This record gives sequence, structure tokens and C-alpha cells, in this order.
Amino acid sequence: MGVATGLAWTSTGGEILYVEASLSKGRGNLTLTGQLGDVMKESAQAAVSYARAHAKKLGIEEDFYQKLDIHIHVPAGAIPKDGPSAGITMATALISALTKRAVNRDVAMTGEITLRGRVLPIGGLKDKSLAAFRAGIKTIIVPDRNQKDLEEIPKPLRRKLHWVIAKNMSEVLKTALLHPQNTAYRERRSVKKAKPRLSTPVRRRAKALRKNPRERSIPLRP
Repeated sequence: MGVATGLAWTSTGGEILYVEASLSKGRGNLTLTGQLGDVMKESAQAAVSYARAHAKKLGIEEDFYQKLDIHIHVPAGAIPKDGPSAGITMATALISALTKRAVNRDVAMTGEITLRGRVLPIGGLKDKSLAAFRAGIKTIIVPDRNQKDLEEIPKPLRRKLHWVIAKNMSEVLKTALLHPQNTAYRERRSVKKAKPRLSTPVRRRAKALRKNPRERSIPLRP
């Protein structure tokens, strides 16, 4: 089995971070890297527990945690990171890797996750939204209990972004994960080899042959 990678965006403070989750054959070890604090480590463990509890519903092998090693990584390792805001993002990246469904790169999300998959509110929604907008992201998933905080975001910015209000992980995954057909299409495009580019003299020769059919013909011997 090769390495499958899931990737999802989150926003912490005034910057956008992305979370990677990779799987490889193993015995169920969980590795967390990226200068994560205790709260983020607990969020990662909660994400794994959620995936285990809902494996059948998600279409995942129920004993995946016994066969696979899980590695969750948040790049920019030189910057310490902590807080519960990346909980649903870690769960989304992990489930993306397990189901082999790509994450929509145009979606950012923020929210704490519980073992039952409940999406809990976070703080600093305004700063997180500004960071997502600066990164070119147009759709943001926020906890339902943060809906009242949208009033703090300037109206011009609020109108330019598409907001998805989520109560649980099922609603998050509906927006964050691409349909399997779209995932397969992206994979085909990524592995498709580029056509070799001909040099200028060769292109000119090929163009001349197209214009003059006689030069294309092969003379027959008597």
C-alpha cells in the first residue's frame, strides 16, 4: 500500500495553516508533528477516535487503526501552534486519506471536534476569516454557535465569502470532501504525461509537411 495523503486548510490567529494526514502500513501508531501544543494533540486524538467510531458510516475499514500508522503534520514547524480550532480540520484530513476522497482546496474550516463529531465554537472568527480571504479562499466552514459572530465581520468582506454553518462533522464533510468522481478525475490529470514539445526547426518541418501532401507520400519502387 502506498502513502495516501489528505490535506485540509484551517486558520489559527491571523494566518492560514494546512493540515496533512498520511497513512502507511503499520500497527496503529499515531505520529503528530509540527510544533503542536497539548490541545492540538488532543484534537488529533479526538479526530482518530471519531473516525474509528464512525468507520462503517464513512465507508472505512473498521480495523484500520490496527493495520495503519497515521501521521498528522502541520507544516511551518518552527512556529509553535496550539488551540482547538483545527479539530475538524484534522478530522477532515484524516478521513480524506482513509476514504481517498480529495479535500476541496477552496474551502477553509475552523472548529473544535468532540468524540461524537459535534462541532464546537471557537474564538477569533474575524481574524480567521480575514486570513482565509487573503489566502484566496472563498468558502469557510464555521460552527453553528459562531453564527452570531458573523456580525462582527465587515459587510463587504462578509458578502464576498460563502459561509457554511456546521453542527457536526457530517455537515463539514459534505462541503469539504470532493465527490469520488471528481477525485478520480483530478488523479488522472495529475498523472497524465505532458506531450513533448518539439524544437522550432522540427515544428517548421512538420508544418511544411502538412501543407505539401506530396512530401508526405512515399515513392514506390518500379
